[in-house]
Amino acid sequence: MKRLLLCFLTITCWSVISRAQVKFENGHYINNLNQRIEGLIRNNAARNNPTNLWFKPSESNKEIKLSIEKVKEFEIYNNTKFIRVTVDLDQSSQSVNTLDNSWQPIFEKKTVFVKSLVEGQASLYSFINGNRELFFLSTDSSRIEQLVYKRYLKGRNNFGENNTFRKQLLDKLKCPDFTFKKMQQVVYSNSSLEKIIKKYNTCVGQEFLTFEKKQGKTKFNLSLRPRMNYSSTTTPNPVFTSANLSMDKKLGFGIGLETELVLPINKNKWSIIAEVVYQKFNSQNSFNTNNVSGGIVNTNLDYSSIEVPFGFRHYLFLNQKSKLFINTAYIFDFTLNNELEFTREDGSIIRSSSFSTLGSLSAGVGFKYLNKFSLELRNLTISNRAINYSNSEFNSFSIIFGYTFF
Repeated sequence: MKRLLLCFLTITCWSVISRAQVKFENGHYINNLNQRIEGLIRNNAARNNPTNLWFKPSESNKEIKLSIEKVKEFEIYNNTKFIRVTVDLDQSSQSVNTLDNSWQPIFEKKTVFVKSLVEGQASLYSFINGNRELFFLSTDSSRIEQLVYKRYLKGRNNFGENNTFRKQLLDKLKCPDFTFKKMQQVVYSNSSLEKIIKKYNTCVGQEFLTFEKKQGKTKFNLSLRPRMNYSSTTTPNPVFTSANLSMDKKLGFGIGLETELVLPINKNKWSIIAEVVYQKFNSQNSFNTNNVSGGIVNTNLDYSSIEVPFGFRHYLFLNQKSKLFINTAYIFDFTLNNELEFTREDGSIIRSSSFSTLGSLSAGVGFKYLNKFSLELRNLTISNRAINYSNSEFNSFSIIFGYTFF
């Protein structure tokens, strides 16, 4: 039942991922009448350039879809800006397995949104589709055009490169420092091209704008996390080989202190988690046998340990106050008490032994509110936890409450 519950909750989390990841941010767009319309623009943080725009005049309004034909440009403040252009776009494949043997680009006229990287007397734009990124240049005296770079087959196992973009830069960016030798050092990449465009604008004494995403800061959270553990264990009987020791499922308790490092990537959706947890499990069982006096063997398992889960967490934002999360971790287990005792019906001891445990994997889904309060359901059945004997299992389903106090 607990596995079905965890599975259901995991599927539910992923079913809302599209909504959870959607975020509307302040911005504006300009229509074909050059009217500037302020409002909220959906930011999907997708890698590919958008082909349309989702817009809301305000939070209370319903979102509307605007096609590229209706939007000349749009900007999400402190994030990105896109402009609509009709350009000759190289359609050549740059995948190693599908390169052709021609150095010439295969141009096709397309209307697309290009992303503004630098805007000034010389401006730089980019267009991403799939695994290829193309760059575009415009100046005060020239319209926007693609900077040409193409890899092609040159012989059986050799590759050639069409680096026409270097000549384009040298022809259009007139600055005393820009020599043929200097342009040969420029590579077809975001950072290298941005650097040369910025240097040109500085060289001619013109101000320029950049549209670089502000890098967030790494955040540190410290949370107290009490929990209820619903645990059971099964192991081959080391005394009576004909029987398995299936201990009754028991409710136990534990408490943990979790440290979380929220990474400044992908809008703080990823974090590294580590926790120190104290947990205790005690269970009894009995079975009938003709091998001992009284005909009954009682078993008692007493187990406590310090667990140290270490793993990753991914957040799915619902709104400004609440978010879902999914995490996975490897749990290192440091045993504190580990007694397995077999007694007759009269209480006399047949055998008493200790056992050792191994680490295990865990998976969990949860909900966090106001970055303070959380509830997580965690399962430890992805990997078995051995208890001294082969084919042993220690399975646990936990309900974890959390309070982030730092």
